[in-house]
Amino acid sequence: MKSFAGLFLILFFVFSVNAQVKTKISGSFTAATTATTITLENFLTPASFSLSADIKDGKFSMEFDCEREDIFKLQFTQKNYVAIIIKPGDKISLKLNPEALGSNPEVEGSEQTKRIYNTESQLSKIAISQDSLNTVYGTLSPTDAVRKKEVEDRYNQLDLQKNTLLFNVVSANKGDLVNMFFVERLNIDQYYELYAAVDSAVYEKYKYNPAVVGLHSKVNSNKITAVGSNAPEIKLPKPEGDTMSLYDVQGKVIIIDFWASWCRPCRMENPNMTSLYADYHAKGLEIFGVSLDKDKAAWIKAIADDKLIWHHVSDLKYWQSEAAKLYGVGSIPAMFVLDGDFKIIAKNLRGDQLRAFVASKLN
Repeated sequence: MKSFAGLFLILFFVFSVNAQVKTKISGSFTAATTATTITLENFLTPASFSLSADIKDGKFSMEFDCEREDIFKLQFTQKNYVAIIIKPGDKISLKLNPEALGSNPEVEGSEQTKRIYNTESQLSKIAISQDSLNTVYGTLSPTDAVRKKEVEDRYNQLDLQKNTLLFNVVSANKGDLVNMFFVERLNIDQYYELYAAVDSAVYEKYKYNPAVVGLHSKVNSNKITAVGSNAPEIKLPKPEGDTMSLYDVQGKVIIIDFWASWCRPCRMENPNMTSLYADYHAKGLEIFGVSLDKDKAAWIKAIADDKLIWHHVSDLKYWQSEAAKLYGVGSIPAMFVLDGDFKIIAKNLRGDQLRAFVASKLN
């Protein structure tokens, strides 16, 4: 009898604990909506979880068992959604713009979700300013060097502001799942220690999440192109159609320049590269341009327009470029500086820093 009573108490406790982890998502809208349902899905693996709720009188509510912390999206359509980080037992309340669910949502009950949108709001302001500078830069005469330099300097200042914001957000709580939204917006070569710290903090906790697994792979693959390692082979078509190997290039210093015709920061950097090449080619500098273009005509036109008279290759696969994957390139422009034996001696230097480094090797 005592054994039965003990078993009953254990079962009662188990059921009580399970009841406590019910997760609830509720919300309302800032304006009227014609939608009659709203759907919650796992963000990266929607087939693993999907739940819909009716919208009545401009409100909705859903209650369910959340097995583990993960990233979800609450959506009307694949393009109109709000990302949410949900933990078992969370009680999350949302106020959403029905026309753009992810536009400045009001969030209660999920601090990580709040952090997503507070940070995105700040990043958006920086992006708007940079877009304006890109527009201005495109209207400037090629001979207006002073004004171009002013625009470039301001753009770089905003880049620094953006990177500082991202660094601070990620560093504050390295083990949080929210970092999957932000850490990979930083250049892994410049912020490798932060990448590695986040990977170490999140991988064992969240290795069921594809973004976490991807970050883990990226951190490991970055070791391939660490300073001091031999540069992996690149063998791709030239504009003329025949194939060229990186190892065919002969120079005392070789710069692998990942760029694209559609990349405004790359095009802004090209005058620095042409000046550098003009000053140091005779002393042993070679540049091996690897384009992430997908339009061959645009690629060839950019080479001609920007007077890029060095070696060029591309598989025209955009971000699926085999060379970019091999080198772990997640943003462009990306530079890898090699010595004459194809050993990587520096990474992702630009402008004055790149010039000073090349000068130190060739002067």
